[in-house]
Amino acid sequence: MNNNVRLAAFFVVSLMVWFGSGFLSFPKPGEVQQSAPAPLTVVQVSQYSEQLFRPKLALRAHTESNRTVNVLAQMAGQISKILVAEGTSVSKGDAICQINAEDRYLRLDQAKANLEQSDISYRGALKLKTGGYQSDLAISQANANLAAARANLKRAQLNVDNLQVTAPFAGIVENRPVEVGDYVVQGSLCASVVELHPIKIKALVSEKDINRIDMGSLATVTLGDGQTVSATVTYLAHEANTTTRSYRLEATASNVDRSIRAGLSTRLDILLNGANAHLIPASSVLLNDLGQTVVRVLLEGNLVGSVKVSSLGEARDGIWVSGLPPEVSVITVGQNYIIDGESVDPIFIAAEAN
Repeated sequence: MNNNVRLAAFFVVSLMVWFGSGFLSFPKPGEVQQSAPAPLTVVQVSQYSEQLFRPKLALRAHTESNRTVNVLAQMAGQISKILVAEGTSVSKGDAICQINAEDRYLRLDQAKANLEQSDISYRGALKLKTGGYQSDLAISQANANLAAARANLKRAQLNVDNLQVTAPFAGIVENRPVEVGDYVVQGSLCASVVELHPIKIKALVSEKDINRIDMGSLATVTLGDGQTVSATVTYLAHEANTTTRSYRLEATASNVDRSIRAGLSTRLDILLNGANAHLIPASSVLLNDLGQTVVRVLLEGNLVGSVKVSSLGEARDGIWVSGLPPEVSVITVGQNYIIDGESVDPIFIAAEAN
């Protein structure tokens, strides 16, 4: 027998001995091999409570003066003095420019003297009537002369008072087209005065949003330099613009130092009616197989569930949603790798967005 045959016989005998020794064992009939259970998915969970959500409506707006008035000359004459420069702040009643008096003070003195004379004549006529020396006609004439003298005095006083063109309210002299020596007639423009406190903010609101705003609603005005001021809605139009189909809105804000100028482009954020909602991380909102927005929550027994939600608005630290229970445990990390009904291993973390 050659070496190859002997080697083959040796391997066959070795295999027979190994099988017979019981090193290879097979499960008995009816026995099932037990495998180790798969580990639970670890997720991060935070507790969230229902809060009052006040949505904001952002509008493009601009500032306007509270009112602007053209101050006109009440009588004709030559400008003799300019008392206020353009851009100067004035108080109510401050003189802006003055018209040459000419003989108006003399006419005022004459009117005062005529009134005094007419008063003496009337009182004298009454005394004579008591003694039977004066007729009713003479009394009536004396009374008429007294009334005319009073009217002439009032007219002369008005002419003197109107020599100074005064500010009708506190504001800023924005425009003053006259100079010393200019001749004005009754109704000529002496100056324009603008009132900047309070300041008005005007915007246009679409027809779908106009009914969401109430008179007195609070608002925030953001200026071009980033400055913000608080405002209140003071006017809502009831008739739409025929071209844009939008409604005019006005809000007012305090501007005591008149630092906010008229004509500035601004953003007006109006607080709308509130609703109960939850502020949760934006990453917690998912789309299910039906294309619905859902949030995965932790149920009793550490089971996973999904709740359909509606987005109400965004915030700096999350997203506002409705549809969740008042108190809810939201899965904030690992929600993309689990399914409804699955058991998970939760780790509870304090909610940052709450």
